[in-house]
Amino acid sequence: MSLSALMGSAAESLLRGCPTEPQLYRRIGSELDERITLRLMDSHIDHGLLNPAATAAVKDGRAVHPGRFSKDGQMKPGRLRELFNDGHTVNLRELQRSVPYLAELCRAIQDETGYSLYVSAIVTPAGRQGLRHHWDQFTAVVTQMHGRKRWPIWRPEVELPVDDFLDSPVMWTQDMQDRWDTTEPYAEYELEPGDTLVLPRGWVHSPYCVGDDTSLHLTFALRERTVLDLARELVHTALAQREFRVGVAPSRLAGGALPTTLDEVRTALVSHLGRVDLGETAETVRAALLA
Repeated sequence: MSLSALMGSAAESLLRGCPTEPQLYRRIGSELDERITLRLMDSHIDHGLLNPAATAAVKDGRAVHPGRFSKDGQMKPGRLRELFNDGHTVNLRELQRSVPYLAELCRAIQDETGYSLYVSAIVTPAGRQGLRHHWDQFTAVVTQMHGRKRWPIWRPEVELPVDDFLDSPVMWTQDMQDRWDTTEPYAEYELEPGDTLVLPRGWVHSPYCVGDDTSLHLTFALRERTVLDLARELVHTALAQREFRVGVAPSRLAGGALPTTLDEVRTALVSHLGRVDLGETAETVRAALLA
């Protein structure tokens, strides 16, 4: 049980390299489709089996205040269903924390890829739309479970966004929105049950439900490891060396003294990294990435 549950034999393509273009796959006979159903998600919504902090209701690009469906960290009975019936898409994030099967699947994918991840269920009423144009800071593996959803996709506005850098809400401009509203998408996919769309980070999308049935899809948010992630872990190995645990006097952090201090630290760090046994360090780095 791993990426093959989402992509079938095509999972190998995601293990060999980071995707740079959207790609549609077809999975066959996946246990995922038997375990995660619209009925199960309806139960979560109707019985309040949710964390309000990880729940959102969105209609035509506008999210409602969490106070509409929760109070004091608890779901208000029936309120989320009322919002859904009024045309709001319900976004249930971090489902691997409450659904054991998804917890096991996410752990298997993490072990297989070295990526951290979470999974969201997005339930959209027939003919409706939740979020409008946006991009994600992760590789989205979108698995359609029920109903149909159309995904118009535009080329990235920014290159390789990551958490807290080039993220969609901060970078969005009205000029971008006007361009998306008046420009044909680069590609368009209509997903039905059994389809999986891999959407690289940064690609703009504005999905909406089509047909007369509710749409349910899961988004597995794979946080790609970057070169900087590995660099941070290599730098962290310096903690075992006394010279990197020595305090730095305030006078060396102020004004014109700081560039000289940084130069000394850089020299010490380059020397340390040149001595690191990468064979011995590899397992430590991998364990830190999976923690």
